[in-house]
Amino acid sequence: MVKTVKNRVFKSLLVPLVAASSFALSQPVFSFSDVLETSATKSAKAAESLLLDVQKLKNGRLVAAGERGHVLYSDDDGKSWVQSEVPVIVNIISIYFVNDKTGWAVGHDGIVLKSTDGGQSWTRQFDGFKANEQTLVQRQEKVAELEQKLESASEEEMEDLEFQLEEATFSMEDAQFDIEGGSTKPFLDVWFQDENTGFIVGAYGQMFRTTDGGETWNNTAGLLENPDRFHLNAIKEIQPGHLVIVGEAGIIMRSTDNGNSWETLESPYDGSLFGAVSTRQLNGMLIYGLRGHVFRTSDFGDSWEQVEVNTEQTLNSGNAFKDGTIMIVGNNGIVLKSYDSGRNFSATVRKDRSSLVGVTESDNGGIVLVGQDGLYLALPNAE
Repeated sequence: MVKTVKNRVFKSLLVPLVAASSFALSQPVFSFSDVLETSATKSAKAAESLLLDVQKLKNGRLVAAGERGHVLYSDDDGKSWVQSEVPVIVNIISIYFVNDKTGWAVGHDGIVLKSTDGGQSWTRQFDGFKANEQTLVQRQEKVAELEQKLESASEEEMEDLEFQLEEATFSMEDAQFDIEGGSTKPFLDVWFQDENTGFIVGAYGQMFRTTDGGETWNNTAGLLENPDRFHLNAIKEIQPGHLVIVGEAGIIMRSTDNGNSWETLESPYDGSLFGAVSTRQLNGMLIYGLRGHVFRTSDFGDSWEQVEVNTEQTLNSGNAFKDGTIMIVGNNGIVLKSYDSGRNFSATVRKDRSSLVGVTESDNGGIVLVGQDGLYLALPNAE
C-alpha cells in the first residue's frame, strides 16, 4: 500500500459536516452544476486517495469508490486496480451491486450513478437538483391538501388541522430554501432488492425509491417517522425482506416487507449510528456508530444488548464474511473481529492508524480495506 495523507475527512465525519466547507476542501472549486457536469479525472494516485466504500461482486470483482468521483475495480483479488469512467467529480459515498453487472453509486450533491458493466463505466440518473424539486412539489401538494380540508372542517377538527398546516408550511419553506441553496444534500447509502427496485437514503431525512431501475425516483421519506429530519446514514438488508435504516441521534427503523412500510424502533443509544450488519442468524444483527458503540439483537430490534468492544473509536463500516467472521472498522485504524456471530469482538489497531470506512473480502480470502489513505490489501490470514 502506498501511504499518502491527502484528506482527514472520512465517513464518520460526513454526516455532521454535510453542509460544512470541509467538503469543498476535498475537491477543486466548482459550482454545484460544474461538479455534476465534469467527468472524474484519471489519476495514478486514485487508489491512494480517500475511498469511502468497497464491494465484492459475485464473480470476484472488487469495486471501490471515493472522493472526486474516483471509482476503481480489480479482477485479481485487489493486487491491481483500474480507474472507471465516471461523469462527475463529486465524492461517492456508497455503492451497491445486485449482480456482476448492475450497480448504483450515490454521494454528494445528491448524485445517483448506475453501471451496467460491473463498475467499469457509469451514467448519471438522479441528482440533488431533481431531488429538491420533487420534494418541493410534494410538500406544496400537502399544504394544498390541508388547506382544502380546513375549508370544510368541523370545530373539533380545526385545531389539529391548523397545527398540521403550520408544520406542512414550515416544511414547504424548508424545501424552497433547499432549492435556492443548490444540490447540497448528499445521499449516504443505497440498497437494491433487484435490478428494478431500490432505495437511497441520505442527509436531512432523505429517502427515495425506484421501481424501474433508477429511471425515475419517488420521494418516500413520508413513510418514515422522522419529523426532525435526522440524517439517515445507512440502509441494509438483514435477511430477505427485512431491512433496517440507522442514522443520526440513534434513529433505527425496520421493515419486514422490503421497504413498503417502516416501523421506528426504540433505540439503545442516542448518538449517531453509521451502519448495520447481519449476524447470519435468524433476526440477528449488529448496529454500530460513535465512540465504539456496538449493539446486538437476536429478535430484529425488539430488544438490544450492548457488546463490549474495547475501543472508543467511531465505527464506520462492517461486513459478514463467508466463513462467518464479522468485521467492523473505524477511525484511527481500529479493526474489530468476531467469530461468534457478534457476541464477542477482538480489537486490533493498524500500525499506520489510517481511518477505515469500508471492508470486504477477496475471493482468495484476503481482506480489502478502504479509507483515509485509499486501498489496503491484507493477504489471507494476515492482519
